[in-house]
Amino acid sequence: MLPAFVERDAVDALVAAQWSRILGEPPAALDADFFAAGGTSLKAARLASALRGASGVKVSLQRIYELRTFRGIGSALREDTVTADGRLVTLNATGAGTPLLLVPSASGGVVGLHRFGGSPVDRPVHGLQARGLNPQDGPPSSDLGEKVAEFVEVLEASDLPRRLHLAGYCVGGILAYELARALQSRGWEIGSLLLLNTSLYCPPLTVEQGMREKFRQLVAEAGLPAEVAERGAEAVLRELGTGEDQADFDARVRVFGSVGAAISGYAPPPADFPVRLFSTEDRDDPADIAATPGPVVDWPDLGLPDYRQYAVPVDHFEMINHAPTLEAVEAVMAELDRPGP
Repeated sequence: MLPAFVERDAVDALVAAQWSRILGEPPAALDADFFAAGGTSLKAARLASALRGASGVKVSLQRIYELRTFRGIGSALREDTVTADGRLVTLNATGAGTPLLLVPSASGGVVGLHRFGGSPVDRPVHGLQARGLNPQDGPPSSDLGEKVAEFVEVLEASDLPRRLHLAGYCVGGILAYELARALQSRGWEIGSLLLLNTSLYCPPLTVEQGMREKFRQLVAEAGLPAEVAERGAEAVLRELGTGEDQADFDARVRVFGSVGAAISGYAPPPADFPVRLFSTEDRDDPADIAATPGPVVDWPDLGLPDYRQYAVPVDHFEMINHAPTLEAVEAVMAELDRPGP
């Protein structure tokens, strides 16, 4: 019996070699998922760098998250069309329901949300990317209104249908809420706004403070000494050892900082579209609670006319890969897609 994975050509051999170097073993099958096989954000950055070095094709970290399977990564290399320039990406082009639009979280893109592009979500799934992830875009805006206006411009220039479900994970829920309000004011129909563990504790934060917080997160994830985070972007990237291009690294860290600055002190205005909150027990970070001045009104307290909340039995980081949660999200969208009586 042949093994599940057999190299088909030189591209397969190239991708399998880099995959094995990063994860310690080759892909188990053509449709093996890099992240399900043990990939992390740091390992994805190393894979992107290794593929670029081996093939001469620039494969961004964001693109690894979008493609994610061995087959997808190889196909992109064959076509030599790998690019991070697109502000609107497609994670799934088919399905029965109203399309789902994933709004960027602190990463500025759909990094980590790839599971929403597969089963059990039965609908087209698209994702927005914030301006600034591509270094050639220049620095991103740290103003919430400007960020939302940029997203509206991208969407109105697209051929997406004018009825969408919007979802945002963590702080991305705030961007999604404001984007839903802006689109609705322009005649778009909002099937639902899905808040994936979005807290309203938004402490004051500058772009530079947000960038330092990102350095601390990356250093902690890599198991490096905490003081590495205080040495600046070049030193952090060198110690991480991912081989990522410095300009790309700087751009994504600055986007992270800009998102944090944009939502500082946010308080939601009224809205009449369906809002559904999927909430874990650790939704509110104690550090954010301590740093947020004044009382905070939570989503259930806003008096939204069509609001429901669902408890998620896993933690903040597990929920976006938790099959029952994904099933519940799809069930909510399917219910709202059904015609009324």
